[in-house]
Amino acid sequence: MTKITELKAQRERFVKQLPPFKKILRSTISQYYLTCGYKRCICHKGEKHGPFIYLSAKEEGRLKMNFVPHSLVNEVKSQVKNYNKFWSILCKICQLNRKILWLEHSKKIKVQRGSK
Repeated sequence: MTKITELKAQRERFVKQLPPFKKILRSTISQYYLTCGYKRCICHKGEKHGPFIYLSAKEEGRLKMNFVPHSLVNEVKSQVKNYNKFWSILCKICQLNRKILWLEHSKKIKVQRGSK
């Protein structure tokens, strides 16, 4: 197997590890504890309400925050984890693509020089 063939095989293995696009969410998960408006509530004495889970992501240049209902917390965490996995694998694929590109280019140059 040539070096290029090995790199392409490695790239295909990474492509197969990519999470499904429908299960990717680019956001940051934040957890907040809040005080309510009732002055007699225990939250004003230090025992705050929560945790409340929020997603934050930039949209149209502005930071948007969305409350995550308890029923969606696990799904949201999974999709954010998938995004991080996707990004990590994508960086590895890009690195392999550069290596393949340069090797193929240098191979063409060698062939052209050999034919003269």
